[in-house]
Amino acid sequence: MQAKQGTIGRYELIRSIGRGSQGAVYLGRDPTLERLVAIKLLTNRDAELNSVSDDGVPLEGRMSSKLKHPNIIPIFDAGQCARGPYLVFEYVKGKSLADTLAKEGPRAVEDAVPLIGPILKAVATAHEASIVHLDLNPRNILLDAEGVPRVMDFGLAQYVSSAREPRDSTTGTLRYMAPEHFVGRPLGPWTDVFALGSTFYEVVTGRRAMAGDSLETIRDQILSARVDFSPLKTDRFGDAFARFLAGALEKRESGRYADAAIMNEAFELFLSESELAGKAEPASSSHSTVEFLLRRMQRTGDFPAISQTMADINRLTGDDAGANADKLANVILRDFALTGKLLKLVNSAFYNSRSIEVTKVSEAVVMLGVEKVRMTANSLAFFSHMKSDSAILKDSMTKSFLSGLMARHLAQRAKLREAEEAFICGMCQNLGENLVIHYFAEEFADIDESMRNKGLSKEAAARGVLGVAYSELGAAVAKSWNLPDSIIDSIRGMPPGPVTKPGSPAERLRDFAVFANELCSLFEHVEADAIEASIGELSERFASSIELETDYSIKLVTAAFEKLRQFAPIFEINVAKSRYCQWVQHWLDRQAAEAGSSNGERAIGQTA
Repeated sequence: MQAKQGTIGRYELIRSIGRGSQGAVYLGRDPTLERLVAIKLLTNRDAELNSVSDDGVPLEGRMSSKLKHPNIIPIFDAGQCARGPYLVFEYVKGKSLADTLAKEGPRAVEDAVPLIGPILKAVATAHEASIVHLDLNPRNILLDAEGVPRVMDFGLAQYVSSAREPRDSTTGTLRYMAPEHFVGRPLGPWTDVFALGSTFYEVVTGRRAMAGDSLETIRDQILSARVDFSPLKTDRFGDAFARFLAGALEKRESGRYADAAIMNEAFELFLSESELAGKAEPASSSHSTVEFLLRRMQRTGDFPAISQTMADINRLTGDDAGANADKLANVILRDFALTGKLLKLVNSAFYNSRSIEVTKVSEAVVMLGVEKVRMTANSLAFFSHMKSDSAILKDSMTKSFLSGLMARHLAQRAKLREAEEAFICGMCQNLGENLVIHYFAEEFADIDESMRNKGLSKEAAARGVLGVAYSELGAAVAKSWNLPDSIIDSIRGMPPGPVTKPGSPAERLRDFAVFANELCSLFEHVEADAIEASIGELSERFASSIELETDYSIKLVTAAFEKLRQFAPIFEINVAKSRYCQWVQHWLDRQAAEAGSSNGERAIGQTA
């Protein structure tokens, strides 16, 4: 042991063990309790950082004393000495996460799971106490001798009530600071969420989420640049983890997870979906946000019925389809409306109309096979129960049907055997949004307002209002309905970042579905004279996954819309009254007029 360096209060100083933005940290000894302690002497002149109460206790001490969690380094004492205010913490022998990453390199997502969960729970404890850290980064996370993470240094922490407005000068560690630090927007738990996202990105990639080699370039990256998630592509769980991180790294705080507790729910949802739950610390009460929304839907009259029908259909056909043909027919026959629509569709040109009319569901199962009947029953059951007077829902459901038709066509063109599955993938891309429109009208209006007024994407706006993105809610419901994993993965959507070549048939189905859905969405949000250019940009973005020329995309819309018109009565779509159909038809009419004009000009030229 080195020679003592004096005392602070009753504590004997042994040696310096670090220096931070608020002062120096010493290894000390408590002679009364005969234990080692870490003593932080606050020498920074920032009055707010080092503010003390009337009895001389620093603000950080007041706040830290409220934090009781095994993954937060506890405070033992606080006071004033001749050199300034000081804090006394438990001394934990170990290394910072930053030093560990520098020495050992990044961790695979699977190996990072035991680290991330405890950190989220620790910060959630602070947020529940209305305390925000404001300087979370790998240097303020200590790994003890057993590798257990401990969050430390609440030196920048503020009560949420006093953190509503940022200071004139920013404080914190630059690469982990959220955009609101720089643009005068309020700070809060969402600010810690951004820092956690940046930290966890670094843990699994070994890179900084906010890249750059100067203050200006890092600041620009924080404010406007997209995070590069491509380093996660090679990890088995990288795509799903990237989607989880994206919810923490949204530029607008209103599109992020609201606090660490919500972020932890999203993390546990990721664990469940990735079947990594066993790698984590003992789970908490699980994804309460999703479960809360599901419970609200279950209390309505129609959701239990649709859930029961779809869950039974998919449960009975999940393993041995051939053996369950009769049971599948019996489930469908329980729903009279579904039975009638299924037989209409089976006898229509949708399945290449047959010379002999099918009059029984059991005949349909034998003729088409369990897989086709299952997919058809799923789509019809969903449309049958999602009835509403809402024009918004009717348009959204119509768009979903058109998206399914396009995805099915793309799969057939690619000669995939899973064409019917592609139809469900495309139709269910908007499952979460359709459910929210139907069951949570007020929340949908708030989400729509956030998109219009704050420039947020649908996913980010939904996350800000509901606590989960549309895709997360849709995937959770699809899972409760026992839909195949390929469809559930498709509903979750593509990972953030550029579109890459699909590595499996399931990823191809997902790409067809996402492309079809985005193509269908253009008619809602893009002016008619700009749609063709937008289709070209969309085709170019998906070029590595789907080989499509702009001209073919236009033909795809034409063919799919014609099929929609043909089968609209079975799916109870009123094409004449649908605003969405009118938008599509208007654009198709423009295309036809322009094509006619071009042909006329060519004919005149040939005559001359």
